[in-house]
Amino acid sequence: MARRRGFGELERRTGPTGPSYRARYAMPDGSRHSRNFRTKMDAEAWLARERSLIDRDEWTPPKSRKVAEARREREQAISTVQKYAERYVAERGLRPTTVRGYEALLATRILPYFGAMPLRDVTLSEIKTWRRSLDPKTASSNAAAYRLLRSILQAAEEEELIDRAPPKIRGASSAPVKQEVIPATFDEITAIVDEMPERLKLLIVLAAFVGLREGELLELRRSDVDGVTGRINVARKVDKDANPAVRGACPECGRHISTPKTRSGIRTVHVPPPFLPMLQSHLLEHAAEGPRGLLFPGDRTDHMSARYLMDRYRPAREKAGRPDLTIHHLRHTALTIAGQHGATGAELQARAGHASQAAMAIYQHATLDRDKALAEKIGDTYAKWASNRSEQA
Repeated sequence: MARRRGFGELERRTGPTGPSYRARYAMPDGSRHSRNFRTKMDAEAWLARERSLIDRDEWTPPKSRKVAEARREREQAISTVQKYAERYVAERGLRPTTVRGYEALLATRILPYFGAMPLRDVTLSEIKTWRRSLDPKTASSNAAAYRLLRSILQAAEEEELIDRAPPKIRGASSAPVKQEVIPATFDEITAIVDEMPERLKLLIVLAAFVGLREGELLELRRSDVDGVTGRINVARKVDKDANPAVRGACPECGRHISTPKTRSGIRTVHVPPPFLPMLQSHLLEHAAEGPRGLLFPGDRTDHMSARYLMDRYRPAREKAGRPDLTIHHLRHTALTIAGQHGATGAELQARAGHASQAAMAIYQHATLDRDKALAEKIGDTYAKWASNRSEQA
């Protein structure tokens, strides 16, 4: 039974867990507000606080106060750049390698300056001061750190934790190119292939003439390759330096296997015809057995390590006089060769597995038939070069 008081009323209730008290009151506008308590003392104290708020003209509906209080607690929990940045990285479903990269940028560049700073205090002026404090010798990492900081602040704006992210600083997201990549010549590629172990010669060819990434090459399997047509389906890659404990790790070797970053990374490309005998020989002699067998297995038929590859590639490129040429530069070489043989922008995008807004508008023109024809043109040029080289020798 409810018992009336000077302000509000109390009602004692009996339930499975024992007695409880319901405190309630009405406002002049007819709205009614109530709350349940375990003890009578707590219920009376609540009514007293509500009455005090009304007397001081500070009263707002209890439900709206509860929402505001929850938001204040949430803001307090992520009030600083460090707290919010940690949640930002943890909740976005990022790839393991991306998480590692972000954590490194936070630890070495962003948090030493902004870590304890409240989100709302990160202004354009503070960001400019921070950028001036960074080592100019690490321009690429500085630009990556700025992009990450801006993404964090934009996410905070979307969650209404800050009113507005500071304006973008023109040019801060990119770094000047330190050195232009010089594509390898046929002579240089041939010299490298000649110096590589038999089991790795095809890897260099696929990097330098087809344009596959290192991670894509190390995850290629027999079922991805047609030895007759030279057709290669690219659908997966090995993530270098990923934590082997994360979901998606290879059960045999522990390395993390994932799909390419974008839908365009999943693609079909063709090996130039002059290299089909090498591909077929490799499938017979060096690929692991079975449809799931790796094209370039390690010593135990599991994934080859990047270190194992580089220990053999490094002296080969030195012998060819190109100590600057990385595996990724071989991919750059492949795309340069494709461009020299008439590949359109869309065809280069398709062959490389890149995606951009501009490329997507014409992407439908890059068909498999055109990629095969492009591979044949590259093959014809290589065959003529090889024939002339043989005659001169």
